[in-house]
Amino acid sequence: MQSHPGRAASTPGSPAYPGTPRILSFSRGEYRGAESFISPHTILADLTAEIAAAGGSRAAAPMSVTLDVPRALQIEADGEIIRRMLAPLLYRSVAATASRSTVGPSSREVLVTAVGYPDRIEIEFADSGPGLTLWERNSLPRGISTAAPRESTDPLLDDVLRLAVSIGGTLSAIECPEGGSAVTLSLPIHRAALRRAA
Repeated sequence: MQSHPGRAASTPGSPAYPGTPRILSFSRGEYRGAESFISPHTILADLTAEIAAAGGSRAAAPMSVTLDVPRALQIEADGEIIRRMLAPLLYRSVAATASRSTVGPSSREVLVTAVGYPDRIEIEFADSGPGLTLWERNSLPRGISTAAPRESTDPLLDDVLRLAVSIGGTLSAIECPEGGSAVTLSLPIHRAALRRAA
């Protein structure tokens, strides 16, 4: 997997993914839905815990989900709006990783990293899955080379992209050279832009 350039991170599809993997590592947090300064880390930690709880009784290949998202990174926004974007991206990464067949010592990993800039926050979801599907490539053409027509797209990523653009954000995807894929969500920190999505 590839960590986001400039991030001090250690390198460790669709909403209906096959089975729920066992999560080996996760952290837990809480967030408020009301508009205020919220931490994407706490939303992501809650989502990771939900995935782990849902898959606790199923026998599936172990998976590691690592959050390298500083708690100090905050955004002035409605927590529910941010969750509506983060949840599908995390579930997509988990689904992609779960669908990968492991041979030998290869591990199944999802790495979520984030970096803050004066005007925005960038959150990257990297997975060790089989790579982007044709539908995902069509939904997120930025950052990859493809001549495929935009006929069939991934509804899940289309929705996240539409919401991100409506609040002044962006969504991009790349194939990782060592395998898997990475989807990056960039969001403005300031409330004025985020209110347009409410």
